[in-house]
Amino acid sequence: MTENVRTSAVRPGAEEPAHGSTGASTGTLPGSRPGAGPEDRADAAVLAGRRDSEPTGLAAPVPAAARKDPAPATGQDDPSAPARWAAEFAGTALLVFAGLGTGMFATEVIDSALGFGLGLLAAVVAFGHVSGGHFNPAVTLAAVVAGRTAPGSAIGYVVAQVLGALTAAGVLWAVLMTLLDSATTAQVIGGISNGFGANSASQAGWTTVLLVEFVATALLALVVLGSTAPRANAVLAPVAMAAALAFLLTVTAPFDGGSLNPARSTGAAVVAGSSHLGQLWLFWVAPLLGGLVAGLAHRAAGLRRPRAGTAADTAAHAGTVHAGTVHDDTVQDGTVQDPSADPARRGAHRDPSA
Repeated sequence: MTENVRTSAVRPGAEEPAHGSTGASTGTLPGSRPGAGPEDRADAAVLAGRRDSEPTGLAAPVPAAARKDPAPATGQDDPSAPARWAAEFAGTALLVFAGLGTGMFATEVIDSALGFGLGLLAAVVAFGHVSGGHFNPAVTLAAVVAGRTAPGSAIGYVVAQVLGALTAAGVLWAVLMTLLDSATTAQVIGGISNGFGANSASQAGWTTVLLVEFVATALLALVVLGSTAPRANAVLAPVAMAAALAFLLTVTAPFDGGSLNPARSTGAAVVAGSSHLGQLWLFWVAPLLGGLVAGLAHRAAGLRRPRAGTAADTAAHAGTVHAGTVHDDTVQDGTVQDPSADPARRGAHRDPSA
């Protein structure tokens, strides 16, 4: 028996019988209330017998009112694994390109921390609906520990994130090489890489940097998990994540250049040279520990489930309706009925960010 947290978009008009069906029924749908209206019965029907064997995403689903296409085509499949990996690759590349690029060519208006924040905001909005919007191995680990992402999907996500960061850093290195000599290019890239001791602007030791990165990444992961939880405001989630990243990088930058993301540190260290590669281990260990603790805290607090006693819980704990989406936290241990057998469930679309 497995507990699955899933999010499915409610298809407008799902409460109406499809293809001429009368929708007559003498039984009561699981989770429906006596005297419930057609919409309540349709919601219960969508939830009945649904199973999510491998949740992969993280980002909160887009509310029906904010979607360009609120009625997906019947039988529309979720994004494939390669599509989700491609989204993570593109989103991480955008994030790292924006952050490192503003660090190299900073003005008085935009600095590196704000560049990373704006890059994350753009990446989550553009690609979060495909992959769930991780773009950070530490966030992926937090999502796995919190039960929001399947472990089998995490490896592909992390590989895509690292490749995206390497690509972005490589493009910036190529741009600089057209303007500067190799020694000056390495010096510029070293200035926006992460490090401690001699590679730290404040000469901070590795223990200080380890603590700072651990705490900051744990806070960032908690913001990501909290803002994308079923009861959170899905519209404001990208803004919350971007703001958290920007101000946390502002705090950590004087110590180590600000990382909170092992993929970002890897991309910069590879093009910066051996002095930064030798310190890269810390910028994997500290953020991953922060993500691990955040995931454990989120899971221990029970924030995956809707609040007990809400109106949706009275519907036999079948699920919750929030912002135009249905959140299902039921325990499925019976035979799953064919969705096509129920007109109200036929064509219901599962959001990949469940």
